[in-house]
Amino acid sequence: MLTWSLVIPTCNRRDMLLRALPLALGQTVPPIQVVIVDSSHDWVVTRQAVQDLAADHPTIRLDYLRSETPSSATQRNQGVEAALGDIVVMIDDDSFLYPDYVERILAVYAADSRGVLAGVNGMNVPAMPDARVATGLARKAESQEKVAGLRDRVMRYRLGRWISSRILFQDMHALFLKYEGERALSVPADFAHLDVTPMTFMSGHGLSVRRAVALAEPLDWSLRYYAALEDLDASYRYGRHGILLRANDALLHHFEVAGSRVKRRTVTTFQLLNMLVFIKRNADRPGAWLGSYRRMLWRRLLGEAIKDALSRRWNFPQARGVLTAMRNWRRVWKTPVEELDGWYPGQQRAILDRI
Repeated sequence: MLTWSLVIPTCNRRDMLLRALPLALGQTVPPIQVVIVDSSHDWVVTRQAVQDLAADHPTIRLDYLRSETPSSATQRNQGVEAALGDIVVMIDDDSFLYPDYVERILAVYAADSRGVLAGVNGMNVPAMPDARVATGLARKAESQEKVAGLRDRVMRYRLGRWISSRILFQDMHALFLKYEGERALSVPADFAHLDVTPMTFMSGHGLSVRRAVALAEPLDWSLRYYAALEDLDASYRYGRHGILLRANDALLHHFEVAGSRVKRRTVTTFQLLNMLVFIKRNADRPGAWLGSYRRMLWRRLLGEAIKDALSRRWNFPQARGVLTAMRNWRRVWKTPVEELDGWYPGQQRAILDRI
């Protein structure tokens, strides 16, 4: 039977971590190891609380690691390097797993008789596995009811779905420029008896990957201050080594707790600038993508302005994020690839200080 290690990056969210961790420790197929990578200022206190929880599971190895860099990308990489299992399962510290989440994911790997599978994602569902776990927690702000109702009505129609994806960028396939082209999306016969869906990307709040693949394709190390789209980029590169599938019966709930969330302007800015880093580092011919990237900047400006207006965000934070990217992308483009790891983190920090 394949073994698995759990990797959780966390920063200043002890309460969330202590609620999510018992669900992971109590999986029907337990992990051989839990690796927590903490960049919190009071990480020592959190480590003790986690050790107290883990004491009830003596067969599970606990590695509690300190990270000097509060970045989900670098923290996940640190966790993967410490992982021992055949499969690495990565979740956020506000991801709540259903009891058989990993059992159902491992069943997909077990069906891989020809070694064609690189990673398996789970299914994020609206319902909590245990409603009591979320008692007293606040979610991040939801869209206004009027906007949400309009979105639901628009999505009933093909044109509405096209506008949502291509104009408003409400789809990861629109957000990400596939610098190696489209991945083949099919389900091999080995997996036909399972409820699975082929994927191009996996979401970082609940993905699994063969450890060897994760080591070969780390998340981008230069994203040390804000790692927007880092999970899409890494999982897209996992596709170099095999197919990605979603196990539709492996359920989790990503709570998206309020607090410790990055501002909308920052998210938009670094989605766009990080995307350029991915292209420069990984595309065979980065220059061939420059035209597509510049067109995406203008399309995003229109789309984000529309979304800001529909949500009555009259300071237009997301549109301003695009404008910030427009002012900075040329510096990223002119920086040689071999200098990105040393230069780009400082650039991220400087932009964050300004906005």
